Amino acid sequence: MSDKLRVRAYNVRFGDAILVSVPDRGPEGDLAMRHILVDVGNVLAGEGSQDDVFRPVLENILEQLAGQPLDLYVMTHEHMDHIQGLPHAERHLYPGAEDELRSALKTRYAWLTASSENDYYRTHPQAEVKRRGLMEAYREIDAFLRASPDPMPQAVEVIMLNNNPNKTADCVAYLRGLAEHTCYVHRGFDPRGNHPFQEASFEIWAPEEDTSAYYGTFRPMSLGVTRPQGRGRKPRLTASRPPAGVDAGAFYNLIEQRRSFVDNLLAIDRAANNTSIVFCLTWRGWSLLFPGDAETRSWKTMHRAGVFRPVHFLKVSHHGSQNGTPDPEYLEGVLPLDRADDRPRYALVTTWEGTYPNVPDDATLKLLHDPGHADAALKQRCDRLYQIHLEAQPGAYVDIEFEG
Repeated sequence: MSDKLRVRAYNVRFGDAILVSVPDRGPEGDLAMRHILVDVGNVLAGEGSQDDVFRPVLENILEQLAGQPLDLYVMTHEHMDHIQGLPHAERHLYPGAEDELRSALKTRYAWLTASSENDYYRTHPQAEVKRRGLMEAYREIDAFLRASPDPMPQAVEVIMLNNNPNKTADCVAYLRGLAEHTCYVHRGFDPRGNHPFQEASFEIWAPEEDTSAYYGTFRPMSLGVTRPQGRGRKPRLTASRPPAGVDAGAFYNLIEQRRSFVDNLLAIDRAANNTSIVFCLTWRGWSLLFPGDAETRSWKTMHRAGVFRPVHFLKVSHHGSQNGTPDPEYLEGVLPLDRADDRPRYALVTTWEGTYPNVPDDATLKLLHDPGHADAALKQRCDRLYQIHLEAQPGAYVDIEFEG
């Protein structure tokens, strides 16, 4: 048995699927290989959405488990590019018997983001108010896009499908029943006793238990759409006319300003990203940080909470988007230029080019590691930056190892 911790990141196109294999020594000296699976999913539109990648990925995961239980599954947040893989595989790749994949994984513990608990919004009324506003904005935008004669831009389609509340609810329902023990995780949650690891330890940096902290302000919209009653009936665009006595030019300018739904759509997307479980795994002096898709608001909240400390590995948040990596002021707390020790440091980007504009963001990646810099003595935050879309074919993987 290898005495190295291994992070195996699968190329699922635009999405996350990461298997962490951890040698775990018990108090009697016996050594067991334990496994953590972080998310499995990809987007539902465009080049980043090919679901044929899930077959080789799941086959390899089961091969690595070798008949032993999956020790811990972590669902970071409720976006399809992180959660749809296992339910999809259960339906389409293991259709011979009900719950065949679930039975093969034999998952012991599952950590799901706090707001995915069934009764969460009943016990968190502020978050429920925010969520209702988000859902109404989503429905209005959805009706407008379906009524519009213009083709939907791919990036907009990806975001809409990624945030579809009906699709995500189905996937979360499956994942709630994945494990023998299911926990809903937030900062303040005590991991002890909620995983089987003995050498490795965990810290939960985010999200906050009350996720209302992550909902931004929605701009008022006047999309000019009527949503008819009855299933299967298409929404239709309606003309807006200025009230009597109101300047027509000013009225139509205001309508056009409010017709822009992009800001609200991005706010909906950010709200889910910022509920990501952010956890730090510590093992034999190594620290590895997995932040899901945490964006700027979550990083700022973590900074205020004082949870930052130097790590040796960073799973780059939000697929290399500019808003998924903290500004240098905050990044110093995680990957300081003046290192805390002489161990190597790595970063991993799980992405697929062409899914969203400017993702991955070149400036963000250079902030982490810039091999082309003219100054050979330049301090680098990471010794190596792994970009899975450049280093592994779809369905394959890259390994990052940490000596025991």
